[in-house]
Amino acid sequence: MKKMVLGTALATCISGSAFAYDGGDFIFRSGAITVSPEVSSSALSLGDATLEGTAAGVDDGTALSLIGTYMLRDHWGVEVIAATPFSHDLKVSGLGETFDLGETRHLPPTVVLQYYPLQASSRVQPYVGLGLNYTVFFEEKVSGEANDIFASLGATGDASVSLKNSSGIAAEAGVDVAFGADQRWLLNLSVWWMDIDTEATVKVPGVGTVSATVELDPLVYSAGVGYRF
Repeated sequence: MKKMVLGTALATCISGSAFAYDGGDFIFRSGAITVSPEVSSSALSLGDATLEGTAAGVDDGTALSLIGTYMLRDHWGVEVIAATPFSHDLKVSGLGETFDLGETRHLPPTVVLQYYPLQASSRVQPYVGLGLNYTVFFEEKVSGEANDIFASLGATGDASVSLKNSSGIAAEAGVDVAFGADQRWLLNLSVWWMDIDTEATVKVPGVGTVSATVELDPLVYSAGVGYRF
């Protein structure tokens, strides 16, 4: 009798019914997510003049990830990536020094088609994905330091900055490690590359409009936990 019970338990574990990634399953993941831009900027322009040797920069930003995956069928899922708003410091270099231009917030809603290569019963589930990203910039602000510099150049009021929204492709790789009594809880590590390009425009009253084309193309890192429903 004991052998029969042990055999039944072993068969259940091998079948993976408790932690299978089957069609129709829903997976929710959340944790810390960091956007780390790999910035490539054109030189700043003021009207028709190009300010040679200048460039824009964007610092990293961290937020809380909110990620849901629906398994369309075994091995294939569709993921929707959301997060609380990211905040990034904006920089300008090449005008004798690097100074703080201001800050912006953004949200990067992204949809990715995922592929899970291992059998559904595997406790360790690597995956890759490819999809589309749309990045929305908002609440852009110019710093007091930047306004002081613009005032020394003849500005007649505070400047304003805006960043154009962006759309592009996104690629990802990640891994889930199941744990817990029913193997429904997950430890997750994931990384994305996102094609994000924007046009930064700074309007300086009494001076003119300063603009630059900026390729952000960040690597996005996430570490957290998940649960499979």
